[in-house]
Amino acid sequence: MWRLVPIAGLIGVRLVKHIAADFLPVNLLADGWLLVGWILGWLLADSDHWFYALVCNPHELSCQRVKGELGKKDLKNAWAILVETAHERTQLPIRNILTAFVMTGVGVWLTMSYGSLIAVGLCLGFAVRLFSEVLAEPDYQKWYWVFSRKFAASEHKGLMIGWGIVLIWQWLVLARG
Repeated sequence: MWRLVPIAGLIGVRLVKHIAADFLPVNLLADGWLLVGWILGWLLADSDHWFYALVCNPHELSCQRVKGELGKKDLKNAWAILVETAHERTQLPIRNILTAFVMTGVGVWLTMSYGSLIAVGLCLGFAVRLFSEVLAEPDYQKWYWVFSRKFAASEHKGLMIGWGIVLIWQWLVLARG
């Protein structure tokens, strides 16, 4: 639930600002697109489990179970299997630090260029979701599997501080509206 604080706070600040300014309906629509983008970005982070199960390693038992449920058109059970076996998948195509930093960079670029709010929301929602998952992960090395070396705890801490600062900056720019 605490992971909803960034978007709820952002929408809340923007809403108060719009009410103080003149409460233009166009601004509400823009905030709606920002929220839709955030939700899409949040859900995009789960696409790597589907990709892994259906494309990367379809020969694994859990992946075969997922395909069987999809064959029966039971999306709910397929998702339940993916959630239940999430710990088995260690080298996911999206849940890695390189993808997280690239998506954060794209989000900063979109924010600075005042691009589409749905795209900005997607990038920010995606980055915040991955950031919260990296912070919650006891074995941070799982996120660095795309690199050929191990990262020291101090390097990881520095990267997380830098990433957090960039996400806060992006949030503040969007809050200014």
